[in-house]
Amino acid sequence: MILRDESGLNAKDPSLKVEEVAETRILAAVSGSGSGERVVELAADLAAALSASWHAVFIETPRSARDPAIARRAADALALALRRGATVSNEPDDDVASGLVAHLAGSPVEHLVIGAPTSEPKRRWFRRSMISLVQERLPSVTVHIAPATVPASAFETADAEASLPSKPNLRHHLFALGLVAITLCLAELASLLIGGRPLNLLFLFPVIAAAARFGIGPALTATTASVLGFDFFLLQPRFHFEPTTPVIFLTLASLLAVAVYTSWVTQALRSRVALSDRSAKENARIASFAQILARAANWNETAGAVCDEFSSVLKADVAVFRERGGGLELVDATMDPLSWGPIDQAALDWCWEHGVSAGRGTTNIASAEWRVEPLRTSLGTLAVLALVRSDGRDPIRADRGVLFSTLISQAALAHERLILEDSLRTE
Repeated sequence: MILRDESGLNAKDPSLKVEEVAETRILAAVSGSGSGERVVELAADLAAALSASWHAVFIETPRSARDPAIARRAADALALALRRGATVSNEPDDDVASGLVAHLAGSPVEHLVIGAPTSEPKRRWFRRSMISLVQERLPSVTVHIAPATVPASAFETADAEASLPSKPNLRHHLFALGLVAITLCLAELASLLIGGRPLNLLFLFPVIAAAARFGIGPALTATTASVLGFDFFLLQPRFHFEPTTPVIFLTLASLLAVAVYTSWVTQALRSRVALSDRSAKENARIASFAQILARAANWNETAGAVCDEFSSVLKADVAVFRERGGGLELVDATMDPLSWGPIDQAALDWCWEHGVSAGRGTTNIASAEWRVEPLRTSLGTLAVLALVRSDGRDPIRADRGVLFSTLISQAALAHERLILEDSLRTE
């Protein structure tokens, strides 16, 4: 069965007609939870019922940027939205609710489709519901809630390795101990010069430095070493441990609070800076790619630009196919000669006929070496993009999934322009 858009047009039909596209009035808020596909399906059905165009957006937060599993699920949802005729985008923000409200405030949206809340009860105590926030800020927007069909735990096994925290670095803990040792020397020198008991506040400096530079683990090491060093070397009687002294409890509590708070603040700031920097680079790349595609005058130039861009982003070999003379032919490729087998050809034909991804990393003809993606718009499937890595892995990494979906949308729109131009020349 060949998938068609609501107007019944398909790229294989030579008599294509240009129709006016309805104004975007439906927004699908895609997340990395299990409700992403349901949100897309509900928004697509709503757009078909209202005869309106629609848009799918993923609000990328520092937490989602650190978790490849969330990025992968969001990319899959955006890819599904693209196949269902939507335009897609990825927008960074500190919080999903604030980012969504900002997007709604700047776009003429009447209907918002979001997934059911999946936050833990403890987290809901400290933040307002996104639904209530949207309804308060934008009461004219109608909110549609799509229930999650797949629990979040179903993704934990598949993405366990990608979500594991990084291993502790022994050098960071040694650096924290070195800072404490330097502080002990300075405190001892201060005691000899000015006499009396040195202030235990001096040990705030190694704890803050370790927490800000290396995180909570080395900060706790610095805290423990600071308390023990202060108790053994500086607290009277010297060279003797007195763990029950009230000043020791006060010092330990103060340093622990400083370590936890400093590491939390610096990690949040570091994540936001990294997310903003990556988003700025990706947006600049998308804008540059759009300009290159706009300058492409024919199928060969467009295919060459697509191959160069996807090869650079994904570090993979790329090929572009289009229909000509009743069959699919190769337009351009980065591999010469093209390594193409019968299973790869079957995946290509499946992708062209059904308008869905096939090959490596998908559930359709997964034994193929190449991964094939349809360049699909409201006119149907216009061309097919094929990708392969030399190491045999899935060419679309989880952290590149959202960028890949956006670039696919740009490439599909460029091919739609070529189809419409060819249709106008034949009339």
